[in-house]
Amino acid sequence: MNVIVIGADSQVGQFVIRNLTERGHQSIAVINEENKVHDMKKLGASKIETNGRGDFTAAFSECDAVIFISDSSPKTGAGKTVLVDHQAVLDAVQAAQQNGVKRFIMMSAVRVGEGPTSSEEMIGAKDRPDEWIKEEDIVHTIVRPARMTDEPGRGKVAIANSITEGGQTIPREDVAALLVAVLESETALNQVFEVASGDMAIDEAVQAIG
Repeated sequence: MNVIVIGADSQVGQFVIRNLTERGHQSIAVINEENKVHDMKKLGASKIETNGRGDFTAAFSECDAVIFISDSSPKTGAGKTVLVDHQAVLDAVQAAQQNGVKRFIMMSAVRVGEGPTSSEEMIGAKDRPDEWIKEEDIVHTIVRPARMTDEPGRGKVAIANSITEGGQTIPREDVAALLVAVLESETALNQVFEVASGDMAIDEAVQAIG
């Protein structure tokens, strides 16, 4: 499968490119910084688009699926929002539709750990891109990770419609592995779920979705 990865130069994105390569997929890495080109090649990206903040829609004509990774700072902690560029999501969905792309996978905003002081307005704003994707005529999977960490991946997760226990975390490496695993699974079609570290192997947990 040929997969365009938007946000490939993020920490999660680099793990995604590596996972795609290891699982035999081709990848188009969309990045914002030209100094990351060498890193993308080293991780196995088949093609690199360095105008991530400009018009890269032509690249969609070459791919079967999209993995869209929301911007996340390494300092994002419990109760802090992951930034989602709403216009970038809309542009990516429209480009995918226009080019007949079969799958749209999005790493959405962190949900677990939002405290009682989180405003409805903030949560609503974070939900908006997810709602747009669900309303569009495109096969999608929306993954909402717990607070991400830089710890080595464990390869084991817990997937649920809602993970309410505060303090849940998940390594970025495991989030990336999950994003690639759902790419290959019919059980993840048109699903929205939250994920944190758990006791079930990633591929097994994906097969158990639904």
